[in-house]
Amino acid sequence: MSTNDTIEITTWFLQFDADIPSHVAWPDKVQLVEAEIASPELNQFMFRTVGGPWRWFSRLSWTYQQWLQYLTQQQVRTWLLWVKGTPAGYVELLKHDDGSVEIKFFGLLPQFIGQGLGQPLAQAAVMLAAQWQATKIWLHTCSADHPSALKNYQRAGFTLTHSETTQESLPQLTDGRVLAADFVYSALAYYAENAG
Repeated sequence: MSTNDTIEITTWFLQFDADIPSHVAWPDKVQLVEAEIASPELNQFMFRTVGGPWRWFSRLSWTYQQWLQYLTQQQVRTWLLWVKGTPAGYVELLKHDDGSVEIKFFGLLPQFIGQGLGQPLAQAAVMLAAQWQATKIWLHTCSADHPSALKNYQRAGFTLTHSETTQESLPQLTDGRVLAADFVYSALAYYAENAG
């Protein structure tokens, strides 16, 4: 049985073109907190858990060391959305050499989709990018992502700049890479090497 599907994917690139929100109104017992300490385990978990249903695959084969190097380059910041003490979603911002800030990853864990959290999380992502002195705030989404992703970003003030269509090989949910064995084994090796 094949562990990949090759399908046509449309990727939309969007830039924020509206007024920066001045505040975000969160429901009771909801908070957005920056993860100020680089944690490959945390970012890998959020990437895999938020992106799993949409077959995010770009980092499934990353090792612990690759995650650590990426997160300690000082141009990446991560915020976690908490609902009643439970991780519900996240925002990962990446600042590029030209001063632009990309909302690199953004999303909710499956059980928190449809609860009105996506729009305020998008507004918060824009505010956080602007506070990081972004020369431009942008992101991309694709036809394989959540069906409401593009509309959600447009409602938040993003406008479409261009799109690309490619053939992509996406893992099926039964693909072993989804379990991130490379990450787990490399993390254990890292711990053993740095113990003590």
